[in-house]
Amino acid sequence: MESINKMTERQSLKQIVVGKIKDYILKEQLQVGDKLPTERQLAEDYQVSRSVVREALSYLENTGVTESIQGRGTLVKAQDIRPLIEGFLFSFQVSQGNLKDLMMLRLTFELAAIDVIEREQSSLEGIANALVDDATLFDSKVDQAFHAQLLMAVDSELFKQMSAVVHAYFYRTPIETSIEQNEMVIQEHREIYRALRDKNYDQAKALLTEHLMKGAAYYDKNCF
Repeated sequence: MESINKMTERQSLKQIVVGKIKDYILKEQLQVGDKLPTERQLAEDYQVSRSVVREALSYLENTGVTESIQGRGTLVKAQDIRPLIEGFLFSFQVSQGNLKDLMMLRLTFELAAIDVIEREQSSLEGIANALVDDATLFDSKVDQAFHAQLLMAVDSELFKQMSAVVHAYFYRTPIETSIEQNEMVIQEHREIYRALRDKNYDQAKALLTEHLMKGAAYYDKNCF
């Protein structure tokens, strides 16, 4: 069994190599799908053992920076921060974090989407199609679809990944709602849509903020 000092030294070497490989990717301006040097070459370049390089590459793969493909080697991987966000949300849930704090993050995303709609005069067709009239048909999936359509206004892969994970968090646990509650949410959705349609963007933001904070309070009361 390795001593604590040796384990600490090995861990430090691994982290140093991880940093050097990241620096290499940035310096060489590698793109998604570009190949990294071989383990042997990296070991020679950084003057460490191949086992340390292997541990560093394993760490980079586990954190979504690279991917190993048989016959091709280690490649730069397309960005995917969803595992990191999901890990954060899991820790948040385990520690029984304040849902209203997390709702503020979700609200930030959706308010940003309204800014994009205003700036680019985005189509509202998807949002309009997500509206429903019948409260008996309304459920969490319908609610999720409305807000998802709002977020789709932002054409950014990073934004989509972050917002989608945070957004989905609130729909993991089904919550029973009354017809009266459904009717109220349906009305709030329509008011937000009308404000966007009429280009009253400040009003749309105010309505959305009130809507989400009320939803967070209801979720907090009925889920935890």
